[in-house]
Amino acid sequence: MPFIVVIVDQDETVRMPLMQLLRDHGYATLGCGSSREARQLLHEYPWDLAIVARTLPDDDGIRLCHELKSEPELASRFVIVSLEEGNQSGGVDALDQGADDFATKPFDHDELLARIRSGKRIVDLSKKLLGLNTQLETLSITDGLTSLYNRRYCDEQLHRAFERAVRYGRPFSLVLFDADHFKNVNDTHGHSVGDRVLREISILLTQTARATDLIARYGGDEFAIIAPETAGENAFHCAERIRKRVAESPIHVGEFEIAMTVSAGVASGPSQALRSAAQVIEEADLALYRAKAAGRNRVELADPSPAAKAE
Repeated sequence: MPFIVVIVDQDETVRMPLMQLLRDHGYATLGCGSSREARQLLHEYPWDLAIVARTLPDDDGIRLCHELKSEPELASRFVIVSLEEGNQSGGVDALDQGADDFATKPFDHDELLARIRSGKRIVDLSKKLLGLNTQLETLSITDGLTSLYNRRYCDEQLHRAFERAVRYGRPFSLVLFDADHFKNVNDTHGHSVGDRVLREISILLTQTARATDLIARYGGDEFAIIAPETAGENAFHCAERIRKRVAESPIHVGEFEIAMTVSAGVASGPSQALRSAAQVIEEADLALYRAKAAGRNRVELADPSPAAKAE
């Protein structure tokens, strides 16, 4: 990606030659002559560094600089305020208002290019750090084995889904899946094969679930799906589709063909009986237990009513 420099200066005899100079040195450039144009351009187009004239026809360039640096999404960009000759005191004001550097007209081209190179190093480093932070954030919410979301992130999103459902009066469902007889896989083939089986099941879940569903490894051989805007019966049918897909897809690991099935429990909220995300988890877990107790390879829909609990 080219490094993009924006020149904000009402004087075309300054702006146009400067843009050409920067293009000759490998920079991509954009230009405008007023703060109104600059506000639009700098919010609509990607850019890395801006050279903003202190004197603009419709505003003070330092005030524009302060606005830009006050916005979180623009704070990491580099801003140089350009001052008229003899106005060195304006440099202090510019730095106080968030500018990263200042330069005086008429520009010494070698000096200005050096300042831009310095700004580029800082911007490039900021991009690298932002990329690393994004990677770390992704790792913090991802299960290392399956590359699905992990339980912590699933629990956070489940509570948010419940709050949204309450606020807007819309349903959502939670499906808990458990790999049937998974301990036998580990005992018979070893944990490396067991890990491969879990990865393959996670792929089947991802391929079969809807694009709007959030899929997570909930722990061990258990998986979870948060289904927004989905009532219990619809979530049941989605879970049943996944159950059939797993049952019909033997997993090949080396010379072994391992037939796997899953059991599932489905709970939907909010309702009079389910007044918190924790209660939704509890009911889905109870439904999963019933599915396993009834022979496995089946889906059970939670019924949190008092009559059902009495049974």
